[in-house]
Amino acid sequence: AGDRSGPNVVVEKMIMRPTESEPKELDLMGDLSKLISTPIVLKEGCEYRIEIQFRVNREIVTGLKYHHTTTRKGVSVDKVSFMVGSYGPTPKVQSYVSPSDEAPKGMISRGHYRVKSKFIDEDKNVCKEWEWAFDIKKDWE
Repeated sequence: AGDRSGPNVVVEKMIMRPTESEPKELDLMGDLSKLISTPIVLKEGCEYRIEIQFRVNREIVTGLKYHHTTTRKGVSVDKVSFMVGSYGPTPKVQSYVSPSDEAPKGMISRGHYRVKSKFIDEDKNVCKEWEWAFDIKKDWE
């Protein structure tokens, strides 16, 4: 169906989809080390969803999960894990959109957060791992 030479699951993009603002895209095919230095800005208390775009190349992949751990000043503040599902091979990009979540709010919550994300299958094979960052601000700038 897809590329036979590369990995079975190719994670291409992560898109942060706040309800009150434009989507913010992270290209997961390029230099992943740059993601941490360009944080996504979120307005405190905004609702958002995370979309992951990926492709399955050769075999059915079962039990895909998206997992991330959020830290602030070196302390873990949040862990989430979403069941993405099982997918068959296709040349088309497939996507998963997380349930709606709310950004932290209040003066104490404003600041810089680091996130370690990974996309794994039911056999605990890591399809993709990446680190990114977001800043909670009073407004969208």
